[in-house]
Amino acid sequence: MEIAVTKVSSKGQVVIPAEIKKYMGIKEGEKLLIISIGDTLILKRVGGKTFQETVEPVWKKVRELGLAEGEIDALIQEAKVQSSS
Repeated sequence: MEIAVTKVSSKGQVVIPAEIKKYMGIKEGEKLLIISIGDTLILKRVGGKTFQETVEPVWKKVRELGLAEGEIDALIQEAKVQSSS
């Protein structure tokens, strides 16, 4: 798992950090789905699949990791601390 922090620009744009793009193999022009759950955002590649086919692996991974919403928030806080160091 890779964790990084980024900022939203004045135009609402978000830069995916280089180490995350490399780790995930994300290429220019690739489409990403953004899912909002409370104050949590999840990005997922869209590869010509239905919405259900696209999001099912996200929920499967969350279940496999046994992550609750609070644990996801804790990972986010950890990333914020690492980025400010």
